[in-house]
Amino acid sequence: MQRRDFLKYLNLSALAAFSFGCSIKPLVEDKDKKVALIYATRYGATKDTALWIQEAIQRDIDILNIKDISFEKTAQEYDYFILGSGVWIDGVHKDMIRFLETQKVALKGKIIASFILCGTTAKDVKGEARIEKYFHKFHASLEKKPFLNKYFGGRMIIEKLNEKDRILLENFYTKILKREFASWDRTEPEKAALFAQTVQNYI
Repeated sequence: MQRRDFLKYLNLSALAAFSFGCSIKPLVEDKDKKVALIYATRYGATKDTALWIQEAIQRDIDILNIKDISFEKTAQEYDYFILGSGVWIDGVHKDMIRFLETQKVALKGKIIASFILCGTTAKDVKGEARIEKYFHKFHASLEKKPFLNKYFGGRMIIEKLNEKDRILLENFYTKILKREFASWDRTEPEKAALFAQTVQNYI
């Protein structure tokens, strides 16, 4: 190869390498971001859903129980957050609400997705409105709601309820809902995996 041709080849190779480097740089930087999936659960259904989401995301994310974290340290330590909460009779888990309220400044722009688990379904207008109300309370302290939000079916196993919760729920079902008080499981691993694939596009 002549010197002129060699230099031309070298320059083209360098340009190609530079272009390739520029094209992958954002991907590398994104993968360097720290992501946490924080869940708030009462009897474990939200934790199970959080694990299904974590398993389906093709990158490292830390999964954290809201009860085990330092609010301030966690809000500062991570670049992106996925937040999930079970819904009880009085709404979204109080610890999740407190985390969002007390760390509002540190969390600004970091929450890319949220999800809830509840017994309500979106099969009718009333159900849709109730779910929207849950999300409204979830996001009340945020300037903007997350890009992605999803509801999943929850779970209630009577044998696992503590005495106080069992009495409360039995009264709620029989006197308010006028329904049989029985165990049910509407958790959705496949739907959680699909949600994870969508979330992955943002982290």
